[in-house]
Amino acid sequence: MDYLQIIILALIQGITEFLPISSSGHLILFSDLYGRQQQDVNFDISVHLGTLLAACFYFKNDLKKIVQSAFPSKRSDYGANLIINLFVAVTPVLIVGFFIKDFVDLFLRNIEVIASATIFFAFILYISTRFNSSKNDISLITYKQSFVIGLAQCLALIPGTSRSGITISAGLMLGMDNKTASKFSFLLAVPTIGAIACYQFLSLDLSSFLATFKQNLIGALISFIVAYFTIDFFIKFIDRIGFIPFIIYRIILGLGLFFLIL
Repeated sequence: MDYLQIIILALIQGITEFLPISSSGHLILFSDLYGRQQQDVNFDISVHLGTLLAACFYFKNDLKKIVQSAFPSKRSDYGANLIINLFVAVTPVLIVGFFIKDFVDLFLRNIEVIASATIFFAFILYISTRFNSSKNDISLITYKQSFVIGLAQCLALIPGTSRSGITISAGLMLGMDNKTASKFSFLLAVPTIGAIACYQFLSLDLSSFLATFKQNLIGALISFIVAYFTIDFFIKFIDRIGFIPFIIYRIILGLGLFFLIL
């Protein structure tokens, strides 16, 4: 990959990992416009690590409380409940993903599915905004609600769905307000992206990774910076801007993807 490709792909990963707009659709568009070949696993690992570190750094206080929950003298109810909630929420996608990954790669990773999912789940996000919100604190989330969000995250295995989009939608439908649903979705990204990165490490060619270390490092740094500011922007302004702009954007993106196959 040349440096322009590296920059664009890292930007796409950093932005779309946390906005409810689907990374798959944007990668398809970029591939069509740039004539890009399939992204290599070394670069995938690098940009995933970049977004993972961005989430860890942004939510460092929450993660610190999780770590402290392992020590009785520093344990807090918030940290102990949060780690259980995240474990409950991430487990379904790890199990389902393990069994259907090959099916997804063979039958669902195509432009028709991605375009359809991009549009369909835009309407799911719209429907979720019509629910009344009663929970405005992440500490009020129950284990049962975490499990439901975890089940919803399994739908993100369908390319074009958007992991953040479907988990935020589930949170809103469970009565969470915009910020609470978004924050839990982003915290859930930590174990989810971490698991993806660990899985990708299994197919890592160390010599190849070291040969392209400079490009991988640039990709990781860009995705880290962009993801961090994307999270910050979304958390601070989601109550003001709402989800309608993202819903409209997804519909336009999906229609654009359908246009590519005409």
